[in-house]
Formats: sequence, C-alpha cells, structure tokens
Amino acid sequence: MRVKTPAPTFYKGDLVRPVSQILGWRRSTPAETQAWYDHFRAECRAGRDVWHDDAGESRLAPLDAGFALTPEMTLTVIRGRASAPTGYGKTTACALVFCPDNGETLFVKRRYLTDKW
Repeated sequence: MRVKTPAPTFYKGDLVRPVSQILGWRRSTPAETQAWYDHFRAECRAGRDVWHDDAGESRLAPLDAGFALTPEMTLTVIRGRASAPTGYGKTTACALVFCPDNGETLFVKRRYLTDKW
C-alpha cells in the first residue's frame, strides 16, 4: 500500500522557493486564447497544420499557461491552501504564489515548495 506524505503547510506572506525545477501554472487569459486561435488558423491556411486531431475532432486552445520555476527564485505565498484548475478538472494540495521575477500569480503543488533556505 502506498503511503502518502502530507504536503507542507504555508501561510499568506511566507517566502518559499521551489525544491527543484518545476512548473507553475495559471489560467490562460482571453487575449492569449485569441492569439493561439489566430496563430492556429494562420498555420492551417498555410497548410502547415490541420484543424482536427487524429479522431477528427476540432483542436481547442490550451486552458492553462505554464511557467518554469527554478530553485533560485523566491516566491511569496498568497494563499497557502488552494485547489487549482487544471484543464477541465482541478488539482488539490496546491498553493497560490506570486513570482516577482515575471510578475505572475501561479499555482504550484505544495510538495514541490520549501521554506527552508
């Protein structure tokens, strides 16, 4: 039987850093979604891409935008416990953090963060 280790607890205002190179994410903005569709339509018109996947269904824009986070980055916790939207579902045991390096507010799994320096 698999034993789960509890995710660390963080509080608003805590300074944390990633344990290793990880991915933080947030929902795509309407402008990013529109830019993806514009680029996708241009690629289809030019013949470099097709409008459908292997099953014949139309391709959809990604719902989330990901950002690489390195252990050298210092992040500020905005919300210590959060359920994050991922695709059409949700992921639990996350934290909402602010990254001053790129100015983004991102979701990160808590088990990949540490407050130890």
